[in-house]
Amino acid sequence: MSGGQRASERVVVVGAGVVGASVACHLARLGHDDVVVFDARSRTELPGSTGLAPGFVGQLSASRELSALARDSVAQYASLPGGKAYWQVGCLEVATGPERLERAHRDVEHGAGLGLEARVLDAAEAVGMAPALVDAERTLGALFVPSDGAVDPVLLTRLLVEEAERAGARFRFKTHVGALEAERGRVVGVRAGTDGEPVAAGRVVLAAGIWGPVLAAGAGVRLPMTAVQHPYLYTRELPGLDDTFTDTPIVRYPDHSVYTRRHGRRYGLGSYAHAPLPLTPSAGLSSAELPFPEDNFGAALDRATSLVPAFRTAPRGRRLNGVFAMTPDELPLVGPAAGVPGLWFAEASWVTHAGGVGHQLARMLLDEGDLLVDPARLAPDRFATWSERRVQDAALAHYQGIYETH
Repeated sequence: MSGGQRASERVVVVGAGVVGASVACHLARLGHDDVVVFDARSRTELPGSTGLAPGFVGQLSASRELSALARDSVAQYASLPGGKAYWQVGCLEVATGPERLERAHRDVEHGAGLGLEARVLDAAEAVGMAPALVDAERTLGALFVPSDGAVDPVLLTRLLVEEAERAGARFRFKTHVGALEAERGRVVGVRAGTDGEPVAAGRVVLAAGIWGPVLAAGAGVRLPMTAVQHPYLYTRELPGLDDTFTDTPIVRYPDHSVYTRRHGRRYGLGSYAHAPLPLTPSAGLSSAELPFPEDNFGAALDRATSLVPAFRTAPRGRRLNGVFAMTPDELPLVGPAAGVPGLWFAEASWVTHAGGVGHQLARMLLDEGDLLVDPARLAPDRFATWSERRVQDAALAHYQGIYETH
């Protein structure tokens, strides 16, 4: 097995999407000088969930853990050198009914308890901030979180990779990891490349997104996460819009499970208001984008576009069906595999929390202390006694009720 005398110190990260890049960046920044990241794609491709992510970054959550991870992510994204990765444009959560408006006032207090500034706007203020995205006829007011914003996930990942490389991490693109290497119950490396080259490591981190459970299963570990399909729609490029994104807040309609934002010359929109559509990934799945199932998603997008002013008249552009992972409690899976030394996870994380997840895991790996979140709350084995069916049912219930937990 390749690696030499220092292989026991090496950390191998499988996956160079936004989460894997974040893990590598934090490990290298903290001084670990033997970090190797493998990814089957080329340097300029992102076929996983990262490349399809709409780039919303909201920090206010009913979960203190998610809020802590998101806040840490925002701080990192805003400070990355080499290019603009984070636009602090704020987030509007539109109230179209009196109960949501009352909740907005409670959320101001909740946000203060989390260290987040938030305020309630009246209808005119909300419409004035984003007239193309806020329905003037149905809006009663909105919760506004000024420090929220948006990212370009592809640019963000590139900047994290570059920062990790400057700090000493090594990336091997176009190198598929086919299996984990284990000896006497311990993961000791990976098999990578077309020839299955054995690469030794002291610890292996799976940050492979929806493909994580496939690799974990080879080591006898079940990852309690469910891959679910999700629709997103863009307009075509519109006259009057430029490539910048500095003046339009991201907008959510919690009571309708709809969210929308500006993407330079286009607008984008997603909806959770449909029956969940799970997927069981396989090693042969090459992309997190699947064919668009009109029967499953068409009606939900039609309802969503009737809600958002810009989409009522703008010509429609690309629509996509992207796959991402959910857990039974919506928290990511971060930490060591129970009973399998040498194997660690940074799975089931969104762009919103990827910076914080990388920070948390790097500190755990290097025993640096001062963690963002109690590690037990993110432990990958916290659902060890749950059946596969129970895990999926709970995760899909969170998908349908996603706006009730944020």
